[in-house]
Amino acid sequence: MHIEGYDASHVLNLIKESKKIAVVPSRIAGVNSFCAGLGLYRMLQNSGKEAYLIHTGKIPDICKDLIKKDEILSDISQRKLNVSIDYSGTRAQKVHYTTEDDVLHLVVQPVERDFNKDRINVSISGFDFDLIFIIGALDFEDLGGMQRDLENEFRNANIINIDNNEKNKRFGTVNVVDTHAENLSEIIFKRGYEWELIPEKNAAKALLTGMTYRDVWAVEG
Repeated sequence: MHIEGYDASHVLNLIKESKKIAVVPSRIAGVNSFCAGLGLYRMLQNSGKEAYLIHTGKIPDICKDLIKKDEILSDISQRKLNVSIDYSGTRAQKVHYTTEDDVLHLVVQPVERDFNKDRINVSISGFDFDLIFIIGALDFEDLGGMQRDLENEFRNANIINIDNNEKNKRFGTVNVVDTHAENLSEIIFKRGYEWELIPEKNAAKALLTGMTYRDVWAVEG
């Protein structure tokens, strides 16, 4: 089935060039979306890519035997605090740290009394995804609080929008919207081969669950 504006080679190249991939199934589409996302996540892992399945809700009951909770990235509001100190050109030979009452004390010595504090850098880093698959969402608003928590990631990464709903807003860098597909797992199964992603046992089980389950949407359209 031809999908308007869809170029399989573009998706394939994005996958090959990416270093860190996120798969985000929309909670709006329930089991339908979760199984498709899980299948894609397994296929990406099996191809050797660093991939993460992002899901902040409960694992659907029918899927609890398909994935362990600790395999899912659910706490997306947290970030890493990075502190760097450039002490090149000083006589510093020792670095010590202590913690007290949840306060980290870092000591670098010896340094000159006029040591430039501008050589101390503090930054907050996120997940640094360069490719994000969003599955079963009409638009970013369907992702709820996840849209806020991953705002920078959505802005900086290539987005592959996968859906079978004609109301989809085509918000992705690439839009794979197949309104003739009965469910989202069918899209992943069919298009995965075009992206050189082969479903091994666990991926196939997730996709089969998605294709055979009659999902009830959590939110009425």
